[in-house]
Amino acid sequence: MFGPSRSSHLSSSRRCLWRAGVFGVGLAVALTGSAAAGEAGVQCVLGSQASPSDLNAACGLIIDNPAASRPDRAGALVARADARARTSGGISEALADLDRAIALDGKNASAYRLRGDLTRQAGGNLDQAATDLGKAIALDPQDAEAYEQRGIVRTSQRKLAAAIADYDQAIRLRPDYAQAFSDRGVTYYLGGDNDKAVRDYDIALRLDPNRPRTYVNRAAAYKKLGQLDKTLADENEAIRRDPKVPEYFDNRGLTYAAMGDYDKAIADYDQAIRMEQRANFFTNRGDSYQYKGELGTALGDYDTALRLDPKFALAYNNRAVLYKKMGERAKALSDYEAVLRLDPGNEDAASGRRSMMSEIARFGGGAPHPLNAPDLDPSFDCDAAGLAVEKAICADPKLGALDHQIANAYASLMKAQGARSGDALRRAQRNFIAARNAGFGQPAYDLRLAMQRRLEALQAEAR
Repeated sequence: MFGPSRSSHLSSSRRCLWRAGVFGVGLAVALTGSAAAGEAGVQCVLGSQASPSDLNAACGLIIDNPAASRPDRAGALVARADARARTSGGISEALADLDRAIALDGKNASAYRLRGDLTRQAGGNLDQAATDLGKAIALDPQDAEAYEQRGIVRTSQRKLAAAIADYDQAIRLRPDYAQAFSDRGVTYYLGGDNDKAVRDYDIALRLDPNRPRTYVNRAAAYKKLGQLDKTLADENEAIRRDPKVPEYFDNRGLTYAAMGDYDKAIADYDQAIRMEQRANFFTNRGDSYQYKGELGTALGDYDTALRLDPKFALAYNNRAVLYKKMGERAKALSDYEAVLRLDPGNEDAASGRRSMMSEIARFGGGAPHPLNAPDLDPSFDCDAAGLAVEKAICADPKLGALDHQIANAYASLMKAQGARSGDALRRAQRNFIAARNAGFGQPAYDLRLAMQRRLEALQAEAR
């Protein structure tokens, strides 16, 4: 959404705010006394109503005309900068035009506003962008877009209260300013005020329903509020309105995963990957496969993610969790250490590394039979299996391997704790088996998930 995830994952509004007549008043006044401008001047004044190529040529006639006044030439440079910024790779040329325009006419508010906005979009100095937008506001205090654009800059600077004040002013000047409501919603979201964020997104969508990004942003706020049904509805709407954005499918996949519907999550990640191969998409899909217990497939996705981005800490972290489940402690430790090289302050990875170092000291670094090996049999005799749940475990190699791991982990813990202190562990294991036998076949019962959680509980107790 705003830059993410986490995959998740979060991006602020990135768009060009080109408007018909955005430079019109100052430039039109300046050109009234310029005979040299002629038809080219009229074409240049049309601003973004003209095509970039036509605008570029028309404004060039004014810019290169030595008889034109300095304000005329400055206004034409601003208009041409607008046109150039709307073409691929044209922002640097646009910024050069704006520097010239400001040198010719230091009172051209539009030049400062456009330079500030383009500086931000180009990833330039945010302080300089805010200064330019402040000058634009000082020259034209009624320019709602300048306030809105400075709000974006201040949000990027994490000056959230100042950004809110700018959006407030933009909305006072233009009560129907859908983009300002949407961007203020982003800022409220970043500040943790999700109720206010939702209210602003609601207003933005009433003013302009065709805003897929705003639906995505409102979905993120709903998710923070725990309202997953509304989250899903907004993500569906965003995809309906713009089905060509892969991150929209990835976002919806994350929501399905949060709802426990891993098959639908995987289908959405598949679609996102078909559209564009990104490390976070593979990592998210790997997570869902891991939750489903399809550990070999999950491992393949994490490996692919790290081939695409060898510095993606989340993929290392989640692969470490997987290796831990597989009993591959040395590999898990290596991945946790990779996370900490990339993100030294990652507390989860630091905890995982400590856990793996402790387990390696007690049990060794690797598992002789990895969890995803297809030839592992269950811990019991399948020929004597009488219960439906036992037959299901015997019929599925992954479930059989998981049962084997649970039995091994339980036996190791019992050996470590001794008979007297193992009473609680025995009760917990009996309760797990009883609940497994009773729950199997019930509509809401997930056998693989229940077994996976039991294994994780035993591994946690071993630490």
